[in-house]
Amino acid sequence: MATADNNDSRDKMAWLDRAESRFSEAWTPQPGEWVVWAGLPLLLAALILTFAIFYPDIYATRFLPEGYGVLEVLHFVLPLVAGVMCLALLFHPTVRANGIIKAMTVIFAIACIYIAGEEHSWGQHFFGWSTPDAWSAINRQQETNLHNTLGIFNHTPQKILEFGILIGGIILPLWRHFKGPFTNWFLRLYVPSLALMPVALTAVVFKIIKWTYSHNLLEFQIMARPSEALETFYYLFILLYVILYLRRIRALDATLQPSAG
Repeated sequence: MATADNNDSRDKMAWLDRAESRFSEAWTPQPGEWVVWAGLPLLLAALILTFAIFYPDIYATRFLPEGYGVLEVLHFVLPLVAGVMCLALLFHPTVRANGIIKAMTVIFAIACIYIAGEEHSWGQHFFGWSTPDAWSAINRQQETNLHNTLGIFNHTPQKILEFGILIGGIILPLWRHFKGPFTNWFLRLYVPSLALMPVALTAVVFKIIKWTYSHNLLEFQIMARPSEALETFYYLFILLYVILYLRRIRALDATLQPSAG
């Protein structure tokens, strides 16, 4: 039995070896692509900070309003696009052929769609329906969502995401960069490259801004409601991670196809 397990492990590693060597851009973006991977989060951060600091009235009326503000719309669109991409991945040969990869992809899809739905109260912010009285009694903002009822639906998922961004977006990619590819096939497939470090570090910056805001550490506030900007980069991290995951799955698909014949 141990021999069969070892052979299976080596087969999986060989599978990844072929993909990583033939399609290296799927694991580590090429130099020209850094304009996108680093430029997008930095440009968005600059835009948000510019309006928040120099045009606070526009920021308050255009970026922050519940349901239709720029940031609120991004909180819906970014995870929704990531969720749709994960659903589409379920039709890829690599995902269909491997139970663990399929399960992970389903989990990603459910998580992304849950976030998108919760951010807009499952359509209430778009269509404006009234919250039932029984639900209003347990929801602190009288909305049709779960995250305003119990902390386990709000703070717990957020802490998990923050931990994932810190470990998966900064620490493990740096470890892989200096120590080389992981020997475990699961880590090699799911740990992102340094491509996600810019968006992860940007999220850390806004986390610090939020921390100074909530603890009144500065005599002036850098921006209003920094938590809204912070969530934007959480969800941008998710979308960019799913894009990287999609590229890796496609690389594996292309590697598998010759053997299928």
